[in-house]
Amino acid sequence: MPEDIQFLARAALRIPGARTAFKWVTSRWGEGRVYTISSGPMQGLRWRRENRFPYWYHTGRYEPEISAMIAATLRPGDTFWDIGAHAGYHTLQGARAVGPSGWVLAVEPDPSVCRSLREQLALNDLTRVTVMEAAVSDTGGRAHLVVRAADDTRGSALDTVRNPAIRNSMGVRLEVPSTTLNDLATRYPPPQLLKMDIEGSEAAALRAGGQLWAGGRRPQRILLSCHGQQVRAFCQALLLEQEYRIESHPPLKGTFLAEDARAALAHAQD
Repeated sequence: MPEDIQFLARAALRIPGARTAFKWVTSRWGEGRVYTISSGPMQGLRWRRENRFPYWYHTGRYEPEISAMIAATLRPGDTFWDIGAHAGYHTLQGARAVGPSGWVLAVEPDPSVCRSLREQLALNDLTRVTVMEAAVSDTGGRAHLVVRAADDTRGSALDTVRNPAIRNSMGVRLEVPSTTLNDLATRYPPPQLLKMDIEGSEAAALRAGGQLWAGGRRPQRILLSCHGQQVRAFCQALLLEQEYRIESHPPLKGTFLAEDARAALAHAQD
């Protein structure tokens, strides 16, 4: 089974030196080739392979649990925010799911990665997507992004992150625009699903949610990737205070789903 193959590959990559060897082998071919994804929620979408990005992108087997959660949540006409969109793997899935009557906001701070994101969208004729080139944290303005030079996924994190789970002490420093969830909430339609994976800035971003938690601006569901147990505990406590219900999904590991308890109660009373 494809899932079994991926599980075994991930386990093997924990062996010292295995990740470097895997990257070397898988980057020997395929650069620039356009693949049609043949399985999973991404089936039928096209992906132009770049060897600097995760190998699993073009196979359609990247983060399968998160892909399944997105597929189970989004419906035609929905609004989807993909915060920390990277090269657009989940953005593409979300854009197809919400269809021409829906809309997607994809936020990614790395200019080089944003160029690839836009190329993948164009390749699939997905036009109902707004790409914002910015970091999301607790302040707007400008920020410094550290792109990890030795990373095999073109990973990056803000230099203000102090988290042992995040490697941001070495790499290429880029000055990028920054924004907050409060600013996004005042500028864009509220999402049925907000997915956020922002490499250690998740606690800061939620603290600056502001209007995101107000009335009709509230996301119905939040799919949040947390880096480290302390950050996960903080984010869950904050969302509980904002009257979200935390759903446990063990296979998601550092990612959890939060559902707006207010909306669920109102729906149950109708």
